Amino acid sequence: MQRQSMRARSAKGSGLTAMRRMRKVFAAGALATALIATAAPVASATTDSQVGVANNMYPALKDMKGRIATIQGFTAFTANTASQVGGYWNKPAIDTSTMRGITSGSLRQQLKSAGPYTTCNPSSSNNCVDGPLHIDAFLSADEANVDAVIPTSDGGTCTASAGVECNGDADSKRPVAIGHLAIYSCSGNWAGSTKGDDPSNGGTPPLALGADANGSGNGKAQSPRCDATPVSGGAPTTVSDLVTWLGTSGRRVAVADPASAPFGAASKQALIQNGFTWTESGAGQNVFRGSACDSAGTACKVRVESGISQVRGAVTANAGGNTQLGLVAKSNVVNVSWTSSSLNGTTTNDPNVWSEVDASEYSGYGDIQQFGVALTGGNTGAAAAWSDLFRNKWETDSTIQSTLAAYGY
Repeated sequence: MQRQSMRARSAKGSGLTAMRRMRKVFAAGALATALIATAAPVASATTDSQVGVANNMYPALKDMKGRIATIQGFTAFTANTASQVGGYWNKPAIDTSTMRGITSGSLRQQLKSAGPYTTCNPSSSNNCVDGPLHIDAFLSADEANVDAVIPTSDGGTCTASAGVECNGDADSKRPVAIGHLAIYSCSGNWAGSTKGDDPSNGGTPPLALGADANGSGNGKAQSPRCDATPVSGGAPTTVSDLVTWLGTSGRRVAVADPASAPFGAASKQALIQNGFTWTESGAGQNVFRGSACDSAGTACKVRVESGISQVRGAVTANAGGNTQLGLVAKSNVVNVSWTSSSLNGTTTNDPNVWSEVDASEYSGYGDIQQFGVALTGGNTGAAAAWSDLFRNKWETDSTIQSTLAAYGY
């Protein structure tokens, strides 16, 4: 999989060093101080704008929306409070939010064309009003989704044709965050039906943990409930130890789909780099997709989930009866707003067992980058403002960087 164009590589070289430097300065505990220290005079808010961001990064962006509006002169953003993924976006009577946590691939299709909402019927809850969505910025955990709205002539993969718009501004494309992996397992202290809804249960539509303004995940109240049996002797804290741990019959780990999720690709690299033999078909198969892993019994060592949001759910629901570990995104287990159990109404890290994976354990993959791009098909001046933010201010603004750090980036 080609991870980035020449244009993106240039951006990576100039931007990530600054991003890492800011991480060291602004640890999670310094968030409140940074918010005060970086306050600036309020600019005249004259530019309306809408932004779509991948679910996993939405909570962080929602917390920094005031800062973004101030430094770029945007009209104040409103955040969605319902679990919608984009279909209602341009139906003002239903949802008037201007900042939306979305399923990245779904919104990408709508940005290129009307996507699944081709027939615009105002009376239908699933169809758009005026054809393609016209938002001004798109942030995604999958670089392929960002490239898909940039014209091929500029290094993207979007080809303009009837009904397809290629509005991504290639010059504005930048890595906006670096994700981190964590090994996740149940503690045994949050098991059972008395602890709240299980966030792995399906909702319509499913959302990432903490993806909406109410902290909902997968259509359920955000809950620490975790039904898998705690790992005897303690969970591995390194991928090297995890690979050794997998050698015993009946043990398995959940990961996101490497073909479509950067966190999954990094997880696959981490396992292989530390000695695991990844076999998806044929003799000795040990990697199975979703529920196929359940029926595979002890042959299944790696359970592949559709996305990073589902990995934690595979463990909390004890998928197949024995999915004891998951390689999750740190952003899924840090700074979580709980809405059930004794943690209801608090914002804390996940109380189950998890440990951050050192990036050296998946060095063959590299940084787990999240990308942002401005789009030129929306409100006048908004794309230029987002481009300026991504290119000139994002990596050096203390509030933005401290907020990202607080949310596990």
